[in-house]
Amino acid sequence: MNLNADLGESWYKNTVGNDQELMPLLDSCNIACGFHGGDAYTILKTIELAVEHGVAVGAHPSFADRENFGRKRLEVEDEVLYAQLLYQVGALKSMVESLGEELNHLKPHGALYHYANESPAAAQSIAIVAAELEIPIIYGPPKGYLREFAEAEGLEFWAEGFADRAYEPTLHLRPRNQPGAVLESEEAARTQVQNMLKGHVVATDGKSYPLEVQTICIHGDHEGAVERAEAVREILNSAPKSRIRKKLQ
Repeated sequence: MNLNADLGESWYKNTVGNDQELMPLLDSCNIACGFHGGDAYTILKTIELAVEHGVAVGAHPSFADRENFGRKRLEVEDEVLYAQLLYQVGALKSMVESLGEELNHLKPHGALYHYANESPAAAQSIAIVAAELEIPIIYGPPKGYLREFAEAEGLEFWAEGFADRAYEPTLHLRPRNQPGAVLESEEAARTQVQNMLKGHVVATDGKSYPLEVQTICIHGDHEGAVERAEAVREILNSAPKSRIRKKLQ
Protein backbone atom coordinates (compact mmCIF):
# COMPACT_ATOMS: atom_id res chain seq x y z
CA MET A 1 0.00 0.00 0.00
CA ASN A 2 1.26 3.42 -0.97
CA LEU A 3 0.74 6.57 1.16
CA ASN A 4 0.34 9.86 -0.68
CA ALA A 5 -0.49 13.46 0.21
CA ASP A 6 -1.44 16.66 -1.61
CA LEU A 7 1.44 19.10 -1.08
CA GLY A 8 2.98 22.29 -2.46
CA GLU A 9 -0.28 24.20 -2.03
CA SER A 10 1.21 27.31 -0.43
CA TRP A 11 1.98 30.58 -2.18
CA TYR A 12 3.29 34.05 -1.32
CA LYS A 13 2.16 35.05 2.20
CA ASN A 14 -0.20 32.07 2.36
CA THR A 15 1.10 28.91 4.02
CA VAL A 16 -0.91 25.71 3.56
CA GLY A 17 -0.10 22.54 5.49
CA ASN A 18 3.24 21.32 6.78
CA ASP A 19 5.11 19.80 3.87
CA GLN A 20 8.42 19.58 5.72
CA GLU A 21 7.03 17.21 8.35
CA LEU A 22 4.71 15.28 6.08
CA MET A 23 7.14 14.45 3.28
CA PRO A 24 9.32 11.92 5.18
CA LEU A 25 6.19 9.89 6.00
CA LEU A 26 5.10 9.47 2.38
CA ASP A 27 5.70 7.14 -0.54
CA SER A 28 4.38 9.60 -3.13
CA CYS A 29 3.14 13.18 -3.23
CA ASN A 30 0.82 15.18 -5.47
CA ILE A 31 2.18 18.67 -6.07
CA ALA A 32 -0.18 21.56 -6.82
CA CYS A 33 0.39 23.05 -10.27
CA GLY A 34 -0.48 26.67 -9.49
CA PHE A 35 -4.17 26.80 -10.41
CA HIS A 36 -5.65 26.11 -6.94
CA GLY A 37 -2.51 26.55 -4.88
CA GLY A 38 1.23 26.72 -5.28
CA ASP A 39 3.50 29.00 -7.27
CA ALA A 40 6.73 28.51 -9.19
CA TYR A 41 8.99 28.82 -6.15
CA THR A 42 6.82 26.59 -3.94
CA ILE A 43 6.58 23.96 -6.66
CA LEU A 44 10.37 23.86 -7.08
CA LYS A 45 11.04 23.63 -3.34
CA THR A 46 8.42 20.90 -2.93
CA ILE A 47 9.97 18.86 -5.73
CA GLU A 48 13.40 19.27 -4.12
CA LEU A 49 11.98 18.14 -0.77
CA ALA A 50 10.43 15.06 -2.37
CA VAL A 51 13.69 14.17 -4.10
CA GLU A 52 15.57 14.58 -0.81
CA HIS A 53 13.29 12.01 0.88
CA GLY A 54 12.96 9.61 -2.05
CA VAL A 55 9.25 10.36 -2.51
CA ALA A 56 7.70 9.86 -5.96
CA VAL A 57 6.38 13.10 -7.47
CA GLY A 58 2.96 13.44 -9.07
CA ALA A 59 1.14 16.33 -10.73
CA HIS A 60 -1.96 17.67 -8.99
CA PRO A 61 -3.77 19.88 -11.56
CA SER A 62 -7.10 21.55 -10.87
CA PHE A 63 -9.70 23.95 -12.15
CA ALA A 64 -8.36 27.52 -12.35
CA ASP A 65 -9.86 28.46 -8.99
CA ARG A 66 -7.60 29.85 -6.28
CA GLU A 67 -10.54 31.63 -4.66
CA ASN A 68 -12.20 28.32 -3.73
CA PHE A 69 -8.99 26.26 -3.52
CA GLY A 70 -10.14 24.23 -6.52
CA ARG A 71 -13.10 22.82 -4.63
CA LYS A 72 -15.83 24.39 -6.74
CA ARG A 73 -16.92 22.77 -9.98
CA LEU A 74 -16.46 25.21 -12.87
CA GLU A 75 -18.08 25.20 -16.29
CA VAL A 76 -15.14 24.86 -18.66
CA GLU A 77 -15.24 23.95 -22.35
CA ASP A 78 -13.59 20.63 -23.13
CA GLU A 79 -10.82 22.15 -25.25
CA VAL A 80 -10.09 24.77 -22.61
CA LEU A 81 -9.84 22.15 -19.88
CA TYR A 82 -7.48 20.07 -22.01
CA ALA A 83 -5.26 23.13 -22.57
CA GLN A 84 -5.27 23.99 -18.86
CA LEU A 85 -4.29 20.44 -17.96
CA LEU A 86 -1.50 20.34 -20.53
CA TYR A 87 -0.21 23.70 -19.28
CA GLN A 88 -0.21 22.71 -15.60
CA VAL A 89 1.16 19.20 -15.92
CA GLY A 90 3.65 20.09 -18.64
CA ALA A 91 5.17 22.84 -16.51
CA LEU A 92 5.50 20.58 -13.46
CA LYS A 93 6.99 17.79 -15.57
CA SER A 94 9.65 20.17 -16.93
CA MET A 95 10.57 21.29 -13.42
CA VAL A 96 10.86 17.69 -12.21
CA GLU A 97 13.02 16.74 -15.18
CA SER A 98 15.27 19.77 -14.64
CA LEU A 99 16.32 18.06 -11.40
CA GLY A 100 17.06 14.81 -13.18
CA GLU A 101 13.90 13.07 -11.98
CA GLU A 102 10.76 11.76 -13.68
CA LEU A 103 7.12 12.61 -13.04
CA ASN A 104 5.56 9.46 -11.61
CA HIS A 105 1.81 10.04 -11.76
CA LEU A 106 -1.08 12.42 -12.23
CA LYS A 107 -3.91 12.97 -9.77
CA PRO A 108 -6.56 15.66 -10.40
CA HIS A 109 -7.42 17.91 -7.46
CA GLY A 110 -10.65 18.65 -5.63
CA ALA A 111 -13.69 19.37 -7.76
CA LEU A 112 -11.84 18.29 -10.90
CA TYR A 113 -11.13 14.89 -9.30
CA HIS A 114 -14.83 14.21 -8.87
CA TYR A 115 -15.94 15.91 -12.10
CA ALA A 116 -13.53 13.85 -14.18
CA ASN A 117 -14.91 10.65 -12.72
CA GLU A 118 -18.43 11.63 -13.86
CA SER A 119 -17.57 13.35 -17.16
CA PRO A 120 -16.24 11.21 -20.03
CA ALA A 121 -14.77 14.26 -21.79
CA ALA A 122 -12.88 15.45 -18.71
CA ALA A 123 -11.64 11.95 -17.92
CA GLN A 124 -10.47 11.52 -21.49
CA SER A 125 -8.63 14.85 -21.40
CA ILE A 126 -6.76 13.84 -18.26
CA ALA A 127 -5.85 10.44 -19.68
CA ILE A 128 -4.71 11.93 -23.00
CA VAL A 129 -2.54 14.54 -21.27
CA ALA A 130 -0.93 11.83 -19.13
CA ALA A 131 -0.32 9.66 -22.19
CA GLU A 132 1.05 12.53 -24.29
CA LEU A 133 3.43 13.57 -21.53
CA GLU A 134 4.42 9.94 -20.87
CA ILE A 135 3.20 9.90 -17.29
CA PRO A 136 2.63 6.20 -16.54
CA ILE A 137 0.15 6.26 -13.65
CA ILE A 138 -3.11 8.00 -12.80
CA TYR A 139 -4.50 8.09 -9.25
CA GLY A 140 -8.28 8.31 -8.87
CA PRO A 141 -11.52 6.84 -7.50
CA PRO A 142 -11.74 3.03 -7.67
CA LYS A 143 -14.56 3.05 -10.23
CA GLY A 144 -15.66 5.52 -12.88
CA TYR A 145 -14.70 7.22 -16.13
CA LEU A 146 -11.23 8.22 -14.97
CA ARG A 147 -10.22 4.59 -14.57
CA GLU A 148 -11.86 3.61 -17.85
CA PHE A 149 -10.06 6.22 -19.93
CA ALA A 150 -6.73 5.76 -18.15
CA GLU A 151 -6.77 2.07 -18.96
CA ALA A 152 -7.97 2.78 -22.51
CA GLU A 153 -4.82 4.89 -23.00
CA GLY A 154 -2.68 2.02 -21.74
CA LEU A 155 -1.87 3.73 -18.45
CA GLU A 156 -1.60 2.13 -15.05
CA PHE A 157 -4.42 3.15 -12.71
CA TRP A 158 -4.13 3.21 -8.94
CA ALA A 159 -7.43 3.22 -7.09
CA GLU A 160 -7.21 5.71 -4.22
CA GLY A 161 -8.71 5.65 -0.75
CA PHE A 162 -8.78 8.45 1.82
CA ALA A 163 -7.60 8.09 5.39
CA ASP A 164 -9.17 11.36 6.53
CA ARG A 165 -12.49 11.55 4.68
CA ALA A 166 -15.84 9.89 5.45
CA TYR A 167 -17.47 7.64 2.86
CA GLU A 168 -21.15 7.51 1.99
CA PRO A 169 -22.79 4.11 1.32
CA THR A 170 -22.39 4.86 -2.41
CA LEU A 171 -18.60 4.97 -1.74
CA HIS A 172 -18.55 8.63 -2.70
CA LEU A 173 -16.84 10.94 -0.22
CA ARG A 174 -19.21 12.80 2.09
CA PRO A 175 -19.44 16.42 0.83
CA ARG A 176 -17.29 18.83 2.81
CA ASN A 177 -20.29 21.00 3.66
CA GLN A 178 -21.85 18.17 5.66
CA PRO A 179 -20.94 17.27 9.27
CA GLY A 180 -18.42 14.52 9.74
CA ALA A 181 -16.97 14.84 6.23
CA VAL A 182 -13.41 15.02 7.60
CA LEU A 183 -12.05 12.37 9.98
CA GLU A 184 -10.20 14.56 12.42
CA SER A 185 -8.80 12.11 14.96
CA GLU A 186 -5.74 9.93 14.60
CA GLU A 187 -7.74 6.94 15.78
CA ALA A 188 -10.40 7.43 13.10
CA ALA A 189 -7.73 7.59 10.39
CA ARG A 190 -5.98 4.57 11.86
CA THR A 191 -9.20 2.53 11.84
CA GLN A 192 -10.08 3.60 8.30
CA VAL A 193 -6.70 2.50 6.98
CA GLN A 194 -6.83 -0.79 8.85
CA ASN A 195 -10.15 -1.48 7.17
CA MET A 196 -8.79 -0.52 3.73
CA LEU A 197 -5.93 -2.96 4.19
CA LYS A 198 -8.61 -5.61 4.64
CA GLY A 199 -10.41 -4.47 1.48
CA HIS A 200 -13.39 -2.60 2.88
CA VAL A 201 -14.52 0.68 4.42
CA VAL A 202 -17.18 1.53 7.02
CA ALA A 203 -19.51 4.17 5.58
CA THR A 204 -21.59 6.84 7.31
CA ASP A 205 -24.48 4.39 7.74
CA GLY A 206 -22.25 2.20 9.92
CA LYS A 207 -22.14 -0.62 7.37
CA SER A 208 -19.08 -2.12 5.72
CA TYR A 209 -18.60 -1.97 1.93
CA PRO A 210 -15.90 -3.52 -0.30
CA LEU A 211 -13.17 -1.07 -1.31
CA GLU A 212 -9.94 -2.19 -2.97
CA VAL A 213 -7.27 0.52 -3.25
CA GLN A 214 -3.58 0.71 -4.09
CA THR A 215 -2.81 4.12 -2.58
CA ILE A 216 -4.13 6.02 0.44
CA CYS A 217 -4.27 9.80 0.67
CA ILE A 218 -3.74 12.14 3.59
CA HIS A 219 -4.78 15.75 2.85
CA GLY A 220 -1.83 17.98 3.66
CA ASP A 221 -4.00 21.07 4.19
CA HIS A 222 -6.08 19.57 7.01
CA GLU A 223 -5.24 20.55 10.59
CA GLY A 224 -3.57 17.62 12.36
CA ALA A 225 -2.43 16.08 9.06
CA VAL A 226 1.05 15.24 10.35
CA GLU A 227 -0.27 13.39 13.38
CA ARG A 228 -2.72 11.40 11.27
CA ALA A 229 -0.01 10.62 8.73
CA GLU A 230 2.26 9.33 11.51
CA ALA A 231 -0.53 7.04 12.71
CA VAL A 232 -1.16 5.77 9.18
CA ARG A 233 2.55 5.26 8.51
CA GLU A 234 2.76 3.16 11.66
CA ILE A 235 -0.11 0.99 10.46
CA LEU A 236 1.40 0.52 7.01
CA ASN A 237 4.84 -0.26 8.40
CA SER A 238 3.40 -2.96 10.64
CA ALA A 239 1.17 -4.52 7.96
CA PRO A 240 2.24 -7.73 6.20
CA LYS A 241 4.78 -6.87 3.53
CA SER A 242 2.59 -8.32 0.79
CA ARG A 243 0.02 -5.60 1.55
CA ILE A 244 2.44 -2.69 1.27
CA ARG A 245 3.42 -1.02 -2.00
CA LYS A 246 7.01 0.13 -1.60
CA LYS A 247 8.28 3.62 -2.19
CA LEU A 248 8.80 4.25 -5.85
CA GLN A 249 12.25 5.11 -7.12
